Amino acid sequence: MLAREIVGAVVPVANNIRLSYKQNRLERNVVEALQIVQRNQDELENKIVKLQQSNLDYQRQITEALLDNIVEEPQEAMVKYNANGYVNLLKSDNTNLDIVLMFFKTLAQLSDLDIRVLKSYSYLGNDGENILDICNDIHIDFEQMRFIREKLERFGLLQSKNEEINDNNLEEIVKYLQSLEKESKKSKPGTVKIPKLKKVSGSDSYKITPLGRQYLTLIEA
Repeated sequence: MLAREIVGAVVPVANNIRLSYKQNRLERNVVEALQIVQRNQDELENKIVKLQQSNLDYQRQITEALLDNIVEEPQEAMVKYNANGYVNLLKSDNTNLDIVLMFFKTLAQLSDLDIRVLKSYSYLGNDGENILDICNDIHIDFEQMRFIREKLERFGLLQSKNEEINDNNLEEIVKYLQSLEKESKKSKPGTVKIPKLKKVSGSDSYKITPLGRQYLTLIEA
């Protein structure tokens, strides 16, 4: 059922493609996605029946979101991640379409390298690869790596530890000022302890966010 829907949606796109390399890429990507869907066919069957009874539009739109992402995707790994996300989202009981579309929209703006960097901050399927391993493997320096991490931070998948320290420091300062104001209104104001603020590092470091972990869980088979 899912395979027919995917193929049916692809045919109009294929008819509009003139360049052979794009046609070949489309066919390769769709075949890869179909194979992943078919490997999960038994688990998905009951879910699809329930969706057809309660939310006919959800399956159509999630399939369209998958195809929008893979039609001209040049990286095979990203096709796999999109297809895995499609399968895992269909398996999920959460059918919030806005969340699903946000997932695919974000994934469309990421590359295989972005995912490798994100995985290096998590125990989910990174095979022990760290930032240094990635830099040495693809011959980039830490300055170039900084842009990748900042990109992942903009999507909410990584969090700057310096930013977290700044947020915590600001919170402590606000509490301190509030306490000062409260004491100043008393006839005999007490002493307010000055908060001990953490020092911001000269070189920023990052950690994966809960959203980043959710994304990695969704794109893994």
